[in-house]
Amino acid sequence: MENISALKTRKKLSKGILSSASEISLSHIIITVISFIFSRASVFGVIRPFAVSLYVSVNLSGLSKILAILSITLGNALFSNIYETLRQTITLLLFEAFFYLIYKLGEQQETALSRVLLITLITGATGILRGVVQGIRVYDVVVSILSAALVFSLTVIFGPVCESFKNLYKTSVHDGKLIFSRAVFLSVFIISLKGIQILGLEISAILAGIAIMLIAKHRGGAEGAFAGALIGTIISVYDIPASLQVPGMLALAGAASGMFRKSKVAGPVLWLVVVTFFSGVSVLTENMVPIYYETLAAGILFMIIPNPVKLFLGNLLSGIEKNVQVQYSHEYGQIHEAADRLFVLGKALSRVSRNIEETILDDNAEISGTDWIAEFVAEKVCARCGLSDRCWKINFVKTYKMVEKTILDLRTDETGKLEIPAWFKAKCAKAYKFFETLGAAYSLYKTENIWRMRINESRLLLAKHAAIVLENVFAAARGILDTSARDYETEDLLFSSAVNSGIPVTNIRYNKYRQGKKPYLEISLDAKDSINFERIDELVQGTLDSKFIRIGENRRDMMGYSIVRYMKRPRFKSATGIARANKYKDSVSGDNFTFFISNAGEHINAISDGEGSGKRAEKYSRSAIQMLENLMEDGIELGQAVRILNLYLNMKGENERLASMDILSIDLSDGRVSSYKYDAAPSFIKNKEGVSVLGNERINESGEPVHYISAKMEKGDMIIMVSDGVTQAFSEAGEISALQWFIDSLDTVNAQELADALLNEAILRTKGNHDDITILVTKLW
Repeated sequence: MENISALKTRKKLSKGILSSASEISLSHIIITVISFIFSRASVFGVIRPFAVSLYVSVNLSGLSKILAILSITLGNALFSNIYETLRQTITLLLFEAFFYLIYKLGEQQETALSRVLLITLITGATGILRGVVQGIRVYDVVVSILSAALVFSLTVIFGPVCESFKNLYKTSVHDGKLIFSRAVFLSVFIISLKGIQILGLEISAILAGIAIMLIAKHRGGAEGAFAGALIGTIISVYDIPASLQVPGMLALAGAASGMFRKSKVAGPVLWLVVVTFFSGVSVLTENMVPIYYETLAAGILFMIIPNPVKLFLGNLLSGIEKNVQVQYSHEYGQIHEAADRLFVLGKALSRVSRNIEETILDDNAEISGTDWIAEFVAEKVCARCGLSDRCWKINFVKTYKMVEKTILDLRTDETGKLEIPAWFKAKCAKAYKFFETLGAAYSLYKTENIWRMRINESRLLLAKHAAIVLENVFAAARGILDTSARDYETEDLLFSSAVNSGIPVTNIRYNKYRQGKKPYLEISLDAKDSINFERIDELVQGTLDSKFIRIGENRRDMMGYSIVRYMKRPRFKSATGIARANKYKDSVSGDNFTFFISNAGEHINAISDGEGSGKRAEKYSRSAIQMLENLMEDGIELGQAVRILNLYLNMKGENERLASMDILSIDLSDGRVSSYKYDAAPSFIKNKEGVSVLGNERINESGEPVHYISAKMEKGDMIIMVSDGVTQAFSEAGEISALQWFIDSLDTVNAQELADALLNEAILRTKGNHDDITILVTKLW
């Protein structure tokens, strides 16, 4: 029977083995297999540094280290001679022994460079030792030095790619060092498979072709050509001079397959075309390309490989494209910080707005005019009366109710003086003096109350203004962070093309169609000199679509750069007719108007009628129109521009607007109409079916006026906007049926003719005694 100590020792040993086995991951198994494959490769059939360099670069531990050494030993035993097998096995064992003595027992600091130097020295020493066993010659010394040098170089080069093996499923944007490391690793892998055939085809050449196409698809034709030249050169080394055509063929095929990266079929088809053409030429010269059939097989296999597999392998070889990772870049971090600051500012404004409104409402609830008047009169009159103690101390409740009843039921006689009720005279000895003071207090209270209402109205207006501002701040913050519609690949392509063409571009933003928003392109230019817009137009139309055109006026950003905007060519065009007349006997019209095409591809009409008349009204309406034009020119959306404009127009309060506003927007891509009316006359849409009214005053369920109205126009339709002078001319009671009937009766398809006819009829109906008249008629065609 075994004793307890032996059983415990065996149990601990089995647990240790199971624990080490559980630590072996998929990446460790892959490394073990690759180590076995790398043991097949050699330089000039003599030097075999690849497997040893991979082993040191990966830096395995535990049972996986033992499996890797056994794999390399087995590979050397099968594909090399006994001396090389013993040399490499002794090299690895000595490396592990010295590593343990120096860095584990000796407690020296381990670094990547120290590992590389250690394996280099041991490789050189074992090479000399092998020469001594076989009979030392100069040849052995040279081979030992070359082996040590190659081990040193390859161990350093394999470092980045071996580090990525530890995170097998983690793909990232590769830097130049990692891309070079993977290129060398791939080349060694291809060398290692040399001589393995399936159906008479070299596996290494087929994998080389697939790898080149993957790199070309992910990184473009230039890097595809480089990969083809590099891998082709490596393949040719084993078959010089017959295969000198291979690097050229693979380089050309790699460049061709990367020309159409978005297409699933174009790349492989171009690969096959180039390989077939190149091989056909070589046949004519009686010098057939050695890997012709293998490259054809690679093109066919690439087409049938599933897209997810190609995406994974492409990312593994060449890294995820930078555009996919843009949100993780330093630039996006700065954008996120700016948006977050805007968001914090918006929340602060929201709190200020809410607190102002709540404070005003609370103050109004606490103010009681009756209490204030009663206290004032009691102090001025009752305090000097001998009956004050009896009234305000003994009979306080009764006296207070009497005074309250008097204040709430104040009446005046024909002279404007306060009447003294008979019941009050019977109960108060100083009734006349009381009411005289009461009248003065009441007048003072009314005056104070009016000013208090004005101040509170201004405070509430301030709170509403803050709310409008924070809406725009929140919208700006969300707009900065929302990059889902951006097409970074197209932006990079346009930017590179512009720079190569000598266009002074600083930034490009291309937003694709998403959730009803139209696609647009904005180009930022450093306009120190004159800008050649024709060159920019040709570049955009050649790269994107011939339907993209420059639209609106270019604007300046905060850095002083010119911003040019492009959108798809609109479906409709517009023509506008204008008719105007000043108020009777006035030299200045209080109306102002504008119409233009915005940088969002919308036709904008606007009419404003200033408060009052003459120069003062003209000043208010002109300021409102100019502010709208400036906001739209700066790139503010119409809805936001209207809210911001109201901050100015309501500066005296919502009941005392500086000017009326009638704003109309027609989307020239689909004919959608958006109308914003504030104290403005209704508009009319004239089409084949008749004349419909747009914006006749409506009230919603909460009793508030509806300021926004939408409609739809088609080709040939006309929309008529008028100022109050027109509606007053056709109806003093505010009815619009007569105006609607007259517009319907006009038989014309010309916008200017319709505007002129409407103006003449309005002047005729008022017999010249009319208000300011402004008419805008816009037709879609």
